Amino acid sequence: MNLSQFNEEVVKVVSQVSRSVVTVFSRQVSVDEFLLPQTREGMGSAFAVEDGLFITSYHVVRGSSAIRLLSREGEDAKGEVAAVNPFNDLAMIRSSLNLPPLKLAEGVRLGEIALAVGNPLGLDSVTMGVVSGLGRTILSPGGNPLYVIQTDAAVNPGNSGGPLVNVNGEVLGVVTAMIPFAQGIGFAIPAQLIRGFLNNVRKFGKYLRPFLGVVIVKVNKPLASYYNLPTDEGLLVIRTYAGSPASKVGIRPGDVIQEVDGRKVTDPLELHVILEEKGPGETVNLRVIRPSKRADLRVEIGGYEVVESMYYQ
Repeated sequence: MNLSQFNEEVVKVVSQVSRSVVTVFSRQVSVDEFLLPQTREGMGSAFAVEDGLFITSYHVVRGSSAIRLLSREGEDAKGEVAAVNPFNDLAMIRSSLNLPPLKLAEGVRLGEIALAVGNPLGLDSVTMGVVSGLGRTILSPGGNPLYVIQTDAAVNPGNSGGPLVNVNGEVLGVVTAMIPFAQGIGFAIPAQLIRGFLNNVRKFGKYLRPFLGVVIVKVNKPLASYYNLPTDEGLLVIRTYAGSPASKVGIRPGDVIQEVDGRKVTDPLELHVILEEKGPGETVNLRVIRPSKRADLRVEIGGYEVVESMYYQ
């Protein structure tokens, strides 16, 4: 394929993807320090994943009292929040607007071409770059870690909630953040977590957050050497919560989780994706390495309904 042919393919993909992307107008009503009502309007992006169902960033619709969606063809419709997952900065909007759904990518590779499609500053826009980093972790406004992919495709205010797609028009992630004092550093929630969110809501009718009750970090050679760990691959447990599913089966700080249901885990995102895929009430088989032995443990995944006041104070 020569450069001219590649250009035509990109143009075709952008045209197809754009039909599935909408501008999200939101309105929030709050009370100021004098107990007077204040109205704030926001703007972001979203994209169709099913008929009448759109995915966006949670921070785009957080606390909204009214939502409207506007397609690139000028179609306008009301929207309502159907489910939220603030821990992954994801939200689902239901609307009478029916647009072609986008397909979620099965994986993402470092260096592959990425297109950010959205409505920064209320203007239809597309920017191109590459996936410039994998396995990144940033802090959300609520203080919890967000597992993200990094891109150098330009991201601006209003891009949040829009898709980051590959050259096949498949969604690599949901644009979630940028670093305003840097150039070429934007972040997106990966497609695996979007898929888990959708499956969770389909199964339970709302989002139930799955959890084991552990705090983990990725094991590498320097960490393994410093703490004299029996392996340099896996997830090191640094804390367990009392009464959690993990603590009930005897998982403790210093354990290294190497496999989940026979799948090797070398990054916290991999464990997170598995939990999202299975959901609360299901069980997982963990292979845990300890200084003196190996243990195979069966754990039932816990879960709870997310209430916004639990997350944002």
